[in-house]
Amino acid sequence: MDVSGRERTLVVVDGAGAPREIGRRHGEAVRDLIAAGLERWLAALERRHGVAAADYIDDFLTATDFLPAIESWTPESLEEIRGVADGANQPFATMLAFNLLDEEWAFASARASQRPGCSAIGIQPTPDAPPALGQTMDIPSIHDGCQIALRVAPDDRPAVVALSYAGMIGLTGANDAGIGVVVNNLETLPTRRHGLPVAFVLRGILARATPADAAAFVQAAPHAPGQHYAIGGPDGIRSFEGWGGGVAETTPDGRNVLHTNHPLGGQAAVGDTETIYARSRTRERLACLDGHAARLVDRAGLEAALADTSVPISIAPRAGFMTFGAISMTLTAPPAVRIAPGPPHLTTFARVPFPVRRAVAAD
Repeated sequence: MDVSGRERTLVVVDGAGAPREIGRRHGEAVRDLIAAGLERWLAALERRHGVAAADYIDDFLTATDFLPAIESWTPESLEEIRGVADGANQPFATMLAFNLLDEEWAFASARASQRPGCSAIGIQPTPDAPPALGQTMDIPSIHDGCQIALRVAPDDRPAVVALSYAGMIGLTGANDAGIGVVVNNLETLPTRRHGLPVAFVLRGILARATPADAAAFVQAAPHAPGQHYAIGGPDGIRSFEGWGGGVAETTPDGRNVLHTNHPLGGQAAVGDTETIYARSRTRERLACLDGHAARLVDRAGLEAALADTSVPISIAPRAGFMTFGAISMTLTAPPAVRIAPGPPHLTTFARVPFPVRRAVAAD
């Protein structure tokens, strides 16, 4: 996988209307990218697990039980994935599993030595600037080249702009009501093989029209894997850690919300935590972000922190992982969203405007 310079083109995928139609347009628009991304992902599953990818996916979906929670909490997102499968000419089960990024990591019995490593920043309100959110999204480099800005305008919910890969309903993003959300994997918190997967929590948050409703959703949802969600709006930013069995709000230490891949809220971690933290360098990355604190007063300071290579925060492809992309969101209503389709020290942030809804003529 090669990151081809700062002018890499950001692919924007649009969809509007009912959920299945939104998904169908997504699948049709980037059908070839979806096929290419799936081919690499399926090959990686076979290398890692030593079984046919179709058998592994079947085992994964059989051993887990996410559909009841998805159908109960975010049925529109499930319909959107059915539409993606239709438009891309791919099996629904494959597309569903392709959207369960964190959940497949938690399920897999064998893991790469490199750990998930997203870094998130929230800038709280100041007298002369609105709040802002941003993050790097570090995932396997098999997804490189499939970066998209997903831009959807549902009939009955806020419009969404999300950083994603082709075929995925969203990794991080914002809606035109002024709500943004960034996330961090917390694999040392307890997980469970049912509950609401991360991508669906994300889209459930972005389906809300007020920050209060978005916060209430993340607090009520039954979480599956451990994940941090920083939810922002024009009035400020709140920070939540969810895991299999619970969710807690964390209190920022200072004006900004900074988070990497270890829990900050006091919930007991499980497993060989220090080995896991050392592999992702989560403590070092958090300290690096804290070192940028004096400059985290505007979009330029936020984006500069996301592009830092000293730990690094922004990671070129190596050992099977990379900074797949980055996002910055100035939380006006609607937010000003900028996406870098690759490591932000190598690729340029591009603004992605929200879709303009067609006016409905009065009777």
